Amino acid sequence: MARAEDAPSIEGDAEERRLIDRSAAGDQEAFRQLVIRYHRLVINVGFRALGDLGLAEDVAQDVFVKVYKALPGYRHDKPFKHWLHRVAANAVTDALRRRRPVVSLDGMLQPPASTGSDPQDVASRHDLQRAVRHAIASLPPHYRDTIALQAFGELSYDEIAKALDIPLGTVMSRLNGAKRLLRERLGDLVRSEEANTA
Repeated sequence: MARAEDAPSIEGDAEERRLIDRSAAGDQEAFRQLVIRYHRLVINVGFRALGDLGLAEDVAQDVFVKVYKALPGYRHDKPFKHWLHRVAANAVTDALRRRRPVVSLDGMLQPPASTGSDPQDVASRHDLQRAVRHAIASLPPHYRDTIALQAFGELSYDEIAKALDIPLGTVMSRLNGAKRLLRERLGDLVRSEEANTA
C-alpha cells in the first residue's frame, strides 16, 4: 500500500525526470539536487541496516557514486525511488559482507544510555540485530535483495516487485524462502532471545 507522502505530484515527477536526464548528461548541479532530494532516504536505509550513522554515511556516499555512474543507463519506466532503493540495498549488503567488528573507544568509556532496561538485555538485543544483519548478508542474492528491500528499505510487496522488475508472486515466494532460511540460520539465537523475554 503506497503512502500518501510517497506519491509524487505530476509537476514534481517532471522536475525529477529533468534532474535525472541532466545528471545523466553530466550536469553536476542537477545531480547535487538529486542527492539533496534523496540523501535522507539513503541514510535511513543504511542506518536501519547497519545501526551506525558513520557507516550509513559511507554507504550513502558509495550509493550516490554508483548512481552517478549508472544514470546514463537508467530507464524512466521504473520509479527512480525504487531503483535508488535497490542500489542502496545492494550497497548495504556489500557493506555488511565487508564489515569487521569495530570496537569504539568512546563506547568503552561511556555505557549506553539506559532506558530502564537491563544492560545484559540491551547487549543481547544488539547481538541479535548484528546476527540478523549478517544472516541477511549471507543469503543467496535473489533472497537477500528481496528481503533487504523489505527490511531495510521498508518497501511494500508492490514496490519490491517494481524495484526488482519481478512478478508480485515471485516477491512473496522469495520473502517466504528468505524468512525460512533466516529462521534456520538464526533458530537457536531467536529461541534463546524468546526465552529471555518470557
